[in-house]
Amino acid sequence: MTCFDLLADKDFKFTPTERGWLLAASRARKDVKSQTDLTEARNRFLQTHGIVNPVNKRGKAKHLPCRLIPQDLDTARRGKEVLESFPRYSARLLLEFTLLTPLLTKDDDPFYLFDNPTRKDHNFGVPHIAAASLKGLSLDAYQRAFPSSSGIEIEQKKQLLERRHGYRLQDAHAKRLFGIEDDGNQQEVSRIGRLHYSAVWFKQVQFLVMNPREPETGIGTIPIQFEAIAPNPKEKAILEVVYFNPYGVKESDEQTVREDLARWLAAVGTWWPVLGLGAKRLAGYGAIKIEKATLQAVEWSGMENTQTPQRNPVAQEQPPSPQKQSYYKDYLDNEDKPLSEEAFKAKLDGKLADKDKEIAKLKNPSKKEIKILVSQRKNLGKNERKKYKEVVEYFKAHTTTTPQTTEEVVVIEELQIYERQEQGEDSWIKLAKWIS
Repeated sequence: MTCFDLLADKDFKFTPTERGWLLAASRARKDVKSQTDLTEARNRFLQTHGIVNPVNKRGKAKHLPCRLIPQDLDTARRGKEVLESFPRYSARLLLEFTLLTPLLTKDDDPFYLFDNPTRKDHNFGVPHIAAASLKGLSLDAYQRAFPSSSGIEIEQKKQLLERRHGYRLQDAHAKRLFGIEDDGNQQEVSRIGRLHYSAVWFKQVQFLVMNPREPETGIGTIPIQFEAIAPNPKEKAILEVVYFNPYGVKESDEQTVREDLARWLAAVGTWWPVLGLGAKRLAGYGAIKIEKATLQAVEWSGMENTQTPQRNPVAQEQPPSPQKQSYYKDYLDNEDKPLSEEAFKAKLDGKLADKDKEIAKLKNPSKKEIKILVSQRKNLGKNERKKYKEVVEYFKAHTTTTPQTTEEVVVIEELQIYERQEQGEDSWIKLAKWIS
């Protein structure tokens, strides 16, 4: 039963737990029928769940825990083996940072207690920054770091999409990194960017109350509640970015890949600590502190000394092969191969016929003699079948056949994956310099 079904049940009763505050927020919205009810429900929820030891309805914001992040969603925690199937010169960046101030991300939940919920996974309720948002934030940082010579990116009269489209047409690196949309005039075909983002996941949220003021009088208006991702200096968030290099096409050499990644990493490493992430970042929300940068690359030069040495495989003792028996030759054809099934049946029928002739030559045999001869005939068929099967299995295990084919043989080359790390607040910039 879904959360919405539970809330629709008239008899549903809920006792909130520490991690059940999200369901409590939805439950509080159930009985709201007017704006007054909504305001009261919000105040009760904040007093109960959102404030630490409230005094006169005021206090420090409480950090509310969320569900654990499922491993399948948190792809940044995977090892470098994820690049094993990627083309040559592809790369993966793992950028670690801590959140210093509350991060605002807008969700589209239509049935929530507050108008400004933080973005969460709709199945698990885990807060995160969406991959699409990260792409937009990184493009903004890139345009600030590498402004166009013609100033097309700051023309306020043009729409945002048109400005970004024009910028990517002028900057070949941006076009490869972020892709480009069809302009509708068939002058430029849509192209997906080589840079692919994963969502960044967090573990706690908090509630903020903002009271806008009239600019003329300074008197506060109606308070606005925001749900935000809570900062935690002990929690390191990880951004995973993968550069998929279409090796073999134009502009897919190592130097091009390194130049693209170096420019992108230098841009976000310079501007994100200054501007922050998410909404209202110019007001101080979403500030970050850089912690670490990890590069994983496929067959990059200059990284050979960072390769993890491979262990030599331990030789395992093989079981002894079955010894070839002397009677095997009786079940081989002229080419020293096992008889076909038809040839074996013909051979077996001949032996059974000889046995029948032997039985027919007996004069007035006793019942005991007949029983013995019939049993011998049955055993003859079983033993012959057993020997034939043994010969076939022996030759399958000890004979190597080379298939005859006219198709081109494709050799799959094993590519090496190297890794490099930098630590500290300048780690992103240091790694960008090394890449370039």
